[in-house]
Amino acid sequence: MDLFALLRAGVRSGDTPDIGGLTDDRWRELYTAASSQGVSALVWDGIRRLPPESQPSRELRLRWAYNVERIERRYGQQRRRAAELAAAYAEAGIRTVVLKGLAVSRLYPVPEHRPCGDLDCFLCGDYERGNRVAEQVGAEVKRDFYKHSHIVFRGLTVENHRFCTAVRGSRRAKRFERHLQRLLAEGPLSCITALLVPPPDFNALFLVKHALSHFLTEGISLRHLCDWAVFIDREGDAVDWTAFRKVAAEDRLLRFAEILSDLSVRYLGVARNPLPAGVQALADRVLDNILYERRHLNDSPGGAWTKRMRLIGNLARDRWKYGEVYGRSFLLEGLRLSVGYLFDRNPEL
Repeated sequence: MDLFALLRAGVRSGDTPDIGGLTDDRWRELYTAASSQGVSALVWDGIRRLPPESQPSRELRLRWAYNVERIERRYGQQRRRAAELAAAYAEAGIRTVVLKGLAVSRLYPVPEHRPCGDLDCFLCGDYERGNRVAEQVGAEVKRDFYKHSHIVFRGLTVENHRFCTAVRGSRRAKRFERHLQRLLAEGPLSCITALLVPPPDFNALFLVKHALSHFLTEGISLRHLCDWAVFIDREGDAVDWTAFRKVAAEDRLLRFAEILSDLSVRYLGVARNPLPAGVQALADRVLDNILYERRHLNDSPGGAWTKRMRLIGNLARDRWKYGEVYGRSFLLEGLRLSVGYLFDRNPEL
């Protein structure tokens, strides 16, 4: 596929796309697809490696380049604001660990071309103190969700995580969360200015868990797949894959991790699959869902109850995901979510 040929060149800086002779209509389709999947800047990196005669029209190149420039400016602004908030936390003796976003972007050939949404951070046991420090430096803080607070700091939206993952209503999820927090406590943590980056063993589990939670409820984009591909390509050798398999199997993450790895090798040019398994047919069904069947939930219009009703609808429509990928009945999963909301509103580990 043309899209993946260009995307491979964006996530692997040495690759040159093997495409040519595309029509203007096809280039416009690629532009729309790349934008909707959150990978337009990565695809642009691939386009820039094409010979001039194989590139899109000047009009489309200018539009594409302008949008990439906006992504770069937004990334730079987010990183500066994140460093400022992390510096305020550091003065208060609080460690700021970055989840996803900036932590993963550093692995890309051009970090600024991996768009980041919110800043997701974990403050290593200082959740509420971090909320108060943010308020002291002029941020607006909303404590309206059990998993994380919402902080708006000089235009940057921050999710200050009390828990790295969703734990409500599940002993298994709480055990998994304790394991993640133990990995962070044991380190080692590398630095981006005042921001700390989790160790590879943490990121391996967290990236799959985060992507799977979105896949089950609303679908994921190619950006999630690119994150996994870049991670296993750049940091895969530092992961204890035997330990990963054990923990991932216990939390029903292993099949999805095998699928992401298979797609990364076959479509994004990753050289080595750390989780070989015979999942190609299922992986291609997952890829079709990524490309054509994603249903937005978290950024969709409406209030909390409207989104809960959409979630129930997504559970029913995408019930194959639960049985074939997650290994659990969608009815049982729906029951768990309901019981958690009713009887475990403010969970503790």
